[in-house]
Amino acid sequence: MALKYEHNILFVDDEVSVTRALQRLFRKEDYTILTASSGQEGLELLQKGEKPVSLIISDQRMPKMTGAEFLEKAKDIFPEAIRFLLTGYSDMDAIVDAVNKGEIHRYLAKPWNDRDLLIQVQYSLEQYELVLENRRLLKLTTRQNNELNELNKDLEKKVAERTQEIRQKNNELEEVNTKLEKSFVNTIRLMSALVTTLNPTLGNYMGHSAQLAREVAEEYGLGKEELEQIEMAAMIHDIGLLGLPERLLEKDAKDMNANEFKMFSFHPLIASTCLEPVEQLRAASKTILHHHECYDGSGFPNGLKGSEIPLGSRIIGAVSDYCKIVSTLPQDARRIINKSKKFLGGETINIEVTEPERLLEEVAKKILLRGAHKRYDFEVVTHLIKKTGASEKTAQAKQSKESRAQCVGFDKLQEGMVLMGDLRLKDGRLLLANGTVLKKTAIDTIRRLGERRLINEYVFISS
Repeated sequence: MALKYEHNILFVDDEVSVTRALQRLFRKEDYTILTASSGQEGLELLQKGEKPVSLIISDQRMPKMTGAEFLEKAKDIFPEAIRFLLTGYSDMDAIVDAVNKGEIHRYLAKPWNDRDLLIQVQYSLEQYELVLENRRLLKLTTRQNNELNELNKDLEKKVAERTQEIRQKNNELEEVNTKLEKSFVNTIRLMSALVTTLNPTLGNYMGHSAQLAREVAEEYGLGKEELEQIEMAAMIHDIGLLGLPERLLEKDAKDMNANEFKMFSFHPLIASTCLEPVEQLRAASKTILHHHECYDGSGFPNGLKGSEIPLGSRIIGAVSDYCKIVSTLPQDARRIINKSKKFLGGETINIEVTEPERLLEEVAKKILLRGAHKRYDFEVVTHLIKKTGASEKTAQAKQSKESRAQCVGFDKLQEGMVLMGDLRLKDGRLLLANGTVLKKTAIDTIRRLGERRLINEYVFISS
């Protein structure tokens, strides 16, 4: 993956020949190289540096200050910098010390392999950029949500100025709407909408996963707060995949080579790391961290087993795979059967369904049942299949719901109408979610946006 940012790399070694060798090795790479001949000199460079250092490579054996001691102090200056330690095979105590105190990311033996070192640096900087990119997206989501809040406040104020009666009713609605607008669920929904804009396939199956995960979680009698945490976690559980090549996202984990799987397997940790500092998302971040753990202990990142895996993680793991299968397999019945043989072998042939949507559901259920007790919690799979319902009923309900949908001009909207599908601004930002019951304030907002041509002329509502 090509790097998007400029990177400063610091080499620290008391032997000038070593730092020169490293400079020669990286001379063709598009990095800014800094060198220091001691730990103290390296700290001074870091302290006065105008730009952050992305990666530090330090020798262990240096006079006055060892590499482990230097990296421990460097961590306080640039805690997010990647840290490598160069050491001999006999310096195992130093390596342990560096891991414990300096939190190094890798140690490399002298003499190093040039090609291996180049690859390790490239890969580490890619992970560093993924963290930066996810942080940028979170800031962008927050900024857009604030802009939408400001727009709503301005519109509500103008509506309130018309008459005293409208003002009184509007104050009651404004109090409710303000709480909803400030709720963290709406922020997460906006983040989900942004993901859908950047990667429709990823965003759509995560959105489907959120509702289904909540329905499965309800079978366990969980409280409202726990249900919302699981729903929020499902809504953004795969945001760590943003930035990875699309060809990688289309692959099954079993078909990835070692390097591809290594990149893929970091995504729960990346997402959890980005979300954990946000107090309202700490529970969700833990759920996301473990959604690729397997019931038999063969998953990642920590190899948790059975009930060691949080319930929310077990639910999202099964629901996400179900939704991904339904969303990403081919839409032609013959191709679905051929593709599913990879997972089910000859068992697929016994499915007596030819309608593609129902066939996808049946294939997904069989794949989940085959993975029960191994990849999935059998009880979770049982609840999931129950919630997906019979394929025929699901198809009929969807067809019936779609047949009741009406296309209405925004000037014809009335209180009590229910949105069919998300209502978005023309630039893709989410305004109101599918299923919202329209109130007067919302209708006035829609009309004003329509008059300014910021939304489409027609709105789909259920009759």
